[in-house]
Amino acid sequence: MPEQDPIQKVFRDVREHQRIAMLIQKFSTNKGNVQKIALEGLDLSDCRRILDIGCAFGSFTEKLKGRIPPEAIATGVDIIEAYEPLYLDACKRASIHGKFFSAGSPILKSFPDRSFDLALCSYALYFFPDIIPEVARLLGPEGFFTVITHDRRNTGELIDLAKRILETKGLLQQKKLPLEIITDRFSSDNGETLLKPWFEKISIIDFNNTLVFSREDREHLLEYFRFKSPLYLTDTGLDPQAILPVILESLHQASSDRNGMTISKNDRIFICSLPRHGGARV
Repeated sequence: MPEQDPIQKVFRDVREHQRIAMLIQKFSTNKGNVQKIALEGLDLSDCRRILDIGCAFGSFTEKLKGRIPPEAIATGVDIIEAYEPLYLDACKRASIHGKFFSAGSPILKSFPDRSFDLALCSYALYFFPDIIPEVARLLGPEGFFTVITHDRRNTGELIDLAKRILETKGLLQQKKLPLEIITDRFSSDNGETLLKPWFEKISIIDFNNTLVFSREDREHLLEYFRFKSPLYLTDTGLDPQAILPVILESLHQASSDRNGMTISKNDRIFICSLPRHGGARV
């Protein structure tokens, strides 16, 4: 699956992305902020060069406010050009000088060795886990790579429901939906294994969470699924315009019958330090 295809289909509406992010926060049982938690306990007083990979509208970078020197520069990388003004605004709110590149993860190869003191990646590394060696190359000896990713069974209830519907209609053409394939690339299950060859020290923090939608809130559940639907249906050989209404109707009925629905939303934070380069300490 090409990197840009599902990302563009889901996240090209940047305002809708922001709205869904707020919706997730509203219906989460864990009211902590996972990005703030990912930065807690880190000494960032010498971090002047920040890289935010898959930065979107800059929510992770913004959490650096008051944590880094005033002369710090944050570089945001994404593939959706429309995020640029939002990311730069987030940098301003954090009192950080900001830069933005819309060339996606391939641009990392153009940056010199040891270009950054801190690299951030929030809910994006499963799209391009092959960049991990590049990140290690780009970090200075005391640099950190802070990653937030999903549990492998993230939103498993929605995945199972969608697969049951497709199977009932004889449309389930593959064992895994695109979202499962994407998450499997880098998740709580295999993240440490993928990072370990490139970082000498890795700390793990689990962020346990669920989304709880009552029967009265089921329209918000449908909004959430509708926004994420390209990650369920892209490259399945199905017509999303034809099958999506069927899944939404089944989801509406299921959440009505059960007096609501609870969705698994567990995440894991990896805090990586002491980067390796070519298998040896930088």
